[in-house]
Amino acid sequence: MPLLTREKLLKKLKPVKLILLDVDGVLTDDAIYVGPDGFELKRFFVSDGLAIRLVTRLGIETGVISARHSAATVARMTELKVPYIYQELNKIGCFEDILKRSGLKPGQTAFMGNDILDIKVMQMAGVAACPADAVKEVIRASDFKAKRNGGYGAVRDFYEMAALSHGKRLVDLI
Repeated sequence: MPLLTREKLLKKLKPVKLILLDVDGVLTDDAIYVGPDGFELKRFFVSDGLAIRLVTRLGIETGVISARHSAATVARMTELKVPYIYQELNKIGCFEDILKRSGLKPGQTAFMGNDILDIKVMQMAGVAACPADAVKEVIRASDFKAKRNGGYGAVRDFYEMAALSHGKRLVDLI
């Protein structure tokens, strides 16, 4: 599917009440730091976190669906007050559970992913997005491709578009 024009994207984003994100490669740079004792560290882009907090002022919540469990993900998402934190391989089942819990319809959601495990959920969501460095199959399945890579502001790029769909910029929400 070709990427949407700015006008079509803004129209498609208008009914979105929940943006769901993959973690590794979207909120992070796709790297995991693991020490000899198994302790894991991830690097999150602070500006993405700010965007997540700001769009809540428009009534847009955030959730994450990651294929792998990480205490670092739980810590960061809890800090950002993200209400939906799912970490399991069955991303479709997670998506369906979130719809049930939230009472939302698929067209009221968006999903940003970067790799082939994300494609089916992207196809189910109302809007599909990806970072600039997503794999080619994901780019082909996307309505929006960020200008920046995962872990370096891709989420911020997408949330700016979500805010614009409501006639605001992120800076207007401070």
